[in-house]
Amino acid sequence: MFYGYIGDTRSLNDVITGLLQGRTGTLELFVNRYFLSLKVKDGLVTEFRCDVLPEGRKKANYYNLLIYCLAEMISNPEGFFAFYDEESKMKALPLENPVGSDELMIQATIVRRELDEIVDRIISPYAIFKATAKDPKVSFYEGKNLVEAVSFSQDPIIPVVREIKDLLLEGKLDIYEFRESEYQEAPDIDYMMESVPLKRVNVVAILESLRNSSFSGIAKISSTTYTINLFYENGEMFAVYPVDQDIFEFFLSPDRNAELSLVALDSSIVRFVAMRFLAKPEIDMVSSHFMEVSKLALGLSKYRKDALLLISEKLGDRYIVFKEGRLLMNMIETAGKFKPSDTLKFTEPYFVSLYFYKKVDNLASIVYLFMINEVLSVFMKRSPTKMNTLILREAVRYPFIVFSEGKFHLVKNPGEEEERGLMTLLSFMLDLGAQEIGEKKQEEELEFQLRPFRDIFKVLNIEKYLKAAQG
Repeated sequence: MFYGYIGDTRSLNDVITGLLQGRTGTLELFVNRYFLSLKVKDGLVTEFRCDVLPEGRKKANYYNLLIYCLAEMISNPEGFFAFYDEESKMKALPLENPVGSDELMIQATIVRRELDEIVDRIISPYAIFKATAKDPKVSFYEGKNLVEAVSFSQDPIIPVVREIKDLLLEGKLDIYEFRESEYQEAPDIDYMMESVPLKRVNVVAILESLRNSSFSGIAKISSTTYTINLFYENGEMFAVYPVDQDIFEFFLSPDRNAELSLVALDSSIVRFVAMRFLAKPEIDMVSSHFMEVSKLALGLSKYRKDALLLISEKLGDRYIVFKEGRLLMNMIETAGKFKPSDTLKFTEPYFVSLYFYKKVDNLASIVYLFMINEVLSVFMKRSPTKMNTLILREAVRYPFIVFSEGKFHLVKNPGEEEERGLMTLLSFMLDLGAQEIGEKKQEEELEFQLRPFRDIFKVLNIEKYLKAAQG
């Protein structure tokens, strides 16, 4: 078995042409966000699997499709490879005539040059063509994008891309629609606010602005002794880290010595970043001396996983986000600041962590815990002995909370099970209060106690959680 990093066109060419000479087995490539698997017999490629598959692929010209995929890899030849001395058992597309690796790379290189000239005119290979001349050879391209045009044509790929280029130059072919592709450019990172002292801003007004602007990203509040991360998706806060932070009290009386930074991230990646703080990793900080990251990246792409690959190196923490097996984002956090990264080459030694996608929403749990403590405060004023004994006896059933200094605290990030448990405990306490104090009296005292938080509740839209807890 051979595996490693590909950093440029030459190394990609060496892997495909040099490594496959006379060999039998399977070569897997993850390059330029594409996955490609080549089945090889005696140095000839007989079958392949790639993630560039147009609709109606049973009618596709598999040879053209393979060349197109390689041509896309050449445009940004960085990634990983692995070669196995055995055939892959995964389903693959058969080539009618097995082909040598030298021919593949020559064809792909020529096609890449032609594609560059076409894409300069149409902006995206997923732009939809429109025929502007009544000509049978032009009408074939009507309603197709570049990928579909070369894949569905029964002619060799080089004449096809050259014909498309000529038809565009002659004005016989145009574009009329830009269809969104799953292979988009990496999302941007935008620092809307950076290290602004809280004494200069109105925290509630900022929270309201984030909601109204459908903000996605991280609101980071930092001081010399702590950092609070608030995670947002389309204007809704969905998680807080650390989980034992009483954010409602903090928002009510902000630390004026703290600073606020707002980093806007695409909504497609913010939940993956949140996992780094709130989820338990499948692989946790394993040294590169014992972990081959190229095989890990290939596996995530091959099996179309949603995952966060975290690489901790001297420069900082690198976040590599995979969505359905494709690389969605590669960014690095250095000195607490995120910025895009244009390389997958890591500085030795580095440490590898892997998080498979899972729900990390915890705001509901934090709301329930806050309400539990507010109800407890009412009980301590009204019936401190009897009711508190009953509550503490009930709370023992929930090992993820502890009672300290007159309040309950979370000892772990709550998942769905913990969320249900907190909602059950809150419901129990409200029912107990209705029996012992009276429902109306309890509501009046809670309303009075929660009045200072009214604006905060409104901008965080937590009413839905309170309604759920009340039944």
